[in-house]
Order: sequence, then structure tokens, then C-alpha cells
Amino acid sequence: MKKFTLNGLIGGVLITVLLITALTGLFWTPYDPMKLGFASRLAAPGPSHLLGTDEFGRDVLSRLMVGARASVWIGFLTVSFATICGTLIGLVSGYARGWVDGVIMAINNALLAFPGILLALGLLAVFGANQYGIIFALGIAYTPSMARVVRGAVLSLREREFIEASMVMGNSEIYTMFRHILPNCIAPITVLATSMFGWAILSESALSFLGLGVPPPAPTWGNMLAAGRPFIQQAVWLGLFPGLCIALTLLGINLLGDALRDRLDPRMRGLK
Repeated sequence: MKKFTLNGLIGGVLITVLLITALTGLFWTPYDPMKLGFASRLAAPGPSHLLGTDEFGRDVLSRLMVGARASVWIGFLTVSFATICGTLIGLVSGYARGWVDGVIMAINNALLAFPGILLALGLLAVFGANQYGIIFALGIAYTPSMARVVRGAVLSLREREFIEASMVMGNSEIYTMFRHILPNCIAPITVLATSMFGWAILSESALSFLGLGVPPPAPTWGNMLAAGRPFIQQAVWLGLFPGLCIALTLLGINLLGDALRDRLDPRMRGLK
């Protein structure tokens, strides 16, 4: 039990630091993240620029703070989109069963056959490489996973006695779904949504690295990695610090997700 509590604490601290950094980047950065400074290009980390400067003399710390804001915003909207759509689809599919369930799951399984990043790449080719195109593409890519998890939970809950009692009392099917079934699906939804937040940040970074994310000069961790790749031998910090930000963020999300799973899943509590 102590191990999982420690994991949750570490994860919570890392995610809190990420959120504070992103929030601070909204209002203040040490330097203007867009301001060019050719006299100080590729300056090593030091008192003037704590994390150095890039090939255009822009402050790396300032750009990382703004990149954290972009990552959190894209991750939050992506997870919200996928959670709302996937929950509604899974709820209707699992409760209706029959041919409705069959049609919905056939489409859902077809989407699941594509790797999420590959499906997002295809959708970005249609909607264009911009912030909201990424959110929509990743949201569509992650919706099938949420729908499948919610459907499985609903199929189990559908046979419980309190659902039958609700129907006997004359409650409508819609009322029963949203009043009695949906609240009992919150635990798996929360755990999966936490993991999806990490997937979204990693996918956005990968897409930005490939040049299909938020277009420059707006900084994101992914396009900072891509821009620093040609200078990696003479300015290792250009790849080190964005990569470290991504790694620590994913570590924090995974640790927090594991702690939430252990806390919310009664089967895991039974193993303690």
C-alpha cells in the first residue's frame, strides 16, 4: 500500500509542477519566447539563460514554459473530446445491445484496427496541421478506446438488480442510463482518461516533431526537439530539456494513473 501511495505522491507532484509551469507561462516568462537574439544564439545554460538559447537566440526556458501550456491545453481538450464522445457511444451501445450494439461496435472495432497515431495522421491530412486539427484528430483516434471500456462496464451493470428495480419503478431508459449506470462507470473512465492525457501529450509531441503539429514559430516540446536535432552535437541542451520535459510528464501521468487505478478498482484493493 505504501508503494502505491508513494507512486501517487510522486505522480501528483510531477503533474502539479507541469500545471503550475503551464499556468505561469500564460502570464509570465523570463524572456519573450518569440524574440530573436542572434548575438546570443546557441548560448549554453548559465545565469543569463538558465537553460540556454536555441539557434535563433531564443530563451529555451521561456519556450519550454509556453510549450507546456500548449501540451496541457491540447491534452485536456483531446481527453475531454474523447471522453465525452466515447462515454456516450459506449453507454448507448452497452445498454441497447442487439443490432444497435452490433453496428456501433463494428464501426468502433474498425477504427481500433488503426494505430491511434496513424489514424491521427490521416485525419490531419484532411483537417490541416494546426492546434484544433490535432485536438480533433487525436480525439477521434482515442474515442474508440473509451467507448469499448464504457461499453464493457455498462454490459456488466445492465444485469444488476438495481437497474431492474429502476425499470420496475417506471423510470425511463435514459434516466436509468444517466442516473444509475453512468455514475458507476466513473472509476474506469477516470483511469482511462488519465492515461489518455499522457497519450495525447506524447502524440502531439510526435506529430510536432514530424512537422504536423502546431506550426512554428509557436513553441511546443515536439517542434523544439525537431528544431534542435541539427544542432544536437554542439548544443545538446536543445534536445535534452524538451525530451526531459516529455519524459517527466509521462512518468507523472503514469504514476498517478496507477495510483488512481489502485484506489478506484475494487479488485486491486482486494490484493492489498
